[in-house]
Amino acid sequence: MPLTDPILEFQRARAAAAFQPPVLCSSKAFPLLLAGVPALRKTPGLATMEDAGEEYFTSIPFCLSREDQQAARTHLAEVFGITDKDSLIAFCQNTVHIHQEYLDFESFWEDRPNFSMDELTAQAVSGFQRLSDFARQFQPIVGRRGFLAWDISETLGYLRSACACELITMEEYQELSQYWVEQATAFHSWDEYAVDLVCGAAYWAFRIGGEQDAVSYRDLNLRLVRDLLGSKQAWCGRMWPRPTGKSYKLSEPEMRPLLKDWDGPAACLATDEITVSGKPVGYCYREKPEREGQDSGWRFFAAVESEEYLSDPSHIGVYSLNTLCNYAPDLIPLLSAPYGSAFARGEDGAFHYEPLNPQDSDQKG
Repeated sequence: MPLTDPILEFQRARAAAAFQPPVLCSSKAFPLLLAGVPALRKTPGLATMEDAGEEYFTSIPFCLSREDQQAARTHLAEVFGITDKDSLIAFCQNTVHIHQEYLDFESFWEDRPNFSMDELTAQAVSGFQRLSDFARQFQPIVGRRGFLAWDISETLGYLRSACACELITMEEYQELSQYWVEQATAFHSWDEYAVDLVCGAAYWAFRIGGEQDAVSYRDLNLRLVRDLLGSKQAWCGRMWPRPTGKSYKLSEPEMRPLLKDWDGPAACLATDEITVSGKPVGYCYREKPEREGQDSGWRFFAAVESEEYLSDPSHIGVYSLNTLCNYAPDLIPLLSAPYGSAFARGEDGAFHYEPLNPQDSDQKG
């Protein structure tokens, strides 16, 4: 049986799960809930679920005594080498994080490699290919989110434990947590986060062990996320926080550096039909900017916008060309076209050149 089958079965079951009345998730509770899986592991010296009660998943754990605090510190030091803020950060970067590896694999899958294989030894190439081949089975499930949920969950789990035994202060915990809260904007629900986390857990186990380790750790983490999704103290019914302002189709963590060699002005205009609604780019043109600077002159439309829609400036935003290429990678070959160029997407799905009509520029610009 393919390793991903139980994950896909879990995903289907969650899609069919009964509706739960939504419960607000506070900004204080959110990073703690993101660490729900690590919170289910027993850490010597930290208060148990029985000690903490209903707020176990939504509050920083504590130590019941100085002896317990020392036991927690000893555990973190002897098992993970964590003795302070710097060693905590280094441990997570060197031992826990795997999302960057996914990004490297993805760059080769999409024929935009982050580095040259010539830089690696033959043994390193073999190891990279082995891990890449294993990771690729998860791509249809996790997409651009990669193994981000694993990095978020595990890092926040270690931050939680370090704060509990006062290896880091509450201020340091909040500061370090904020980055991972921002990364979590790549997800839209606890179900989505759970699926991604399980995929990352399986890859992490394969990376340090092998196929059987991946199967065992997949099953363990499936059980843990099921428990969290079924618990009203944890994820059950919790609303996933929504960003203030516009909710873009692609979050910042899902962006990729697709225009590495672009050295010209990089700003452009695009409508919300593309960046918020997620419709494909249907028409674009390049006009000469009124002033030299960062404006590339490119304007992008879904080709469904009405004149009334375009007359409202709140429906149009300023973006980098790299951002638009993440929405439509087939724009990349067009970007060097001279001012006065326009392209429309045909029925065949490809862009076709057409001269820019000055009236179109006046109406849409």
